[in-house]
Amino acid sequence: MAQSIKQLHAQIQAMPSDSVKAIVLSWLNQSNGNLSDFERLIAEIAEETEGYQWGEIDTANEFQPLSEEQMIANSLAALQDYQTNKTGIGHDRVKQWADSLGSDRELPCPQ
Repeated sequence: MAQSIKQLHAQIQAMPSDSVKAIVLSWLNQSNGNLSDFERLIAEIAEETEGYQWGEIDTANEFQPLSEEQMIANSLAALQDYQTNKTGIGHDRVKQWADSLGSDRELPCPQ
């Protein structure tokens, strides 16, 4: 085994829970329970997600990286704001905007 249990533990701790679940299910279905197979699956997932970051686009249309915890907090704050004020952007407006992305006539993001 190339990595120590401690190193595997650290990698797993840093992964989103749905990724860990997918790895475990894949490992259980496709191996005989060999820990090196588990290690290989973790390495494959790490390679696939390398460079992926949580974040948001700021008012200057620049990407601002955020931690997963910050993204969750932002989402919960937006939900709370919606539940409190009962205001939001309608599905139709969001769909029109999303459908326009990549076209010659992109619409501005609804505010």
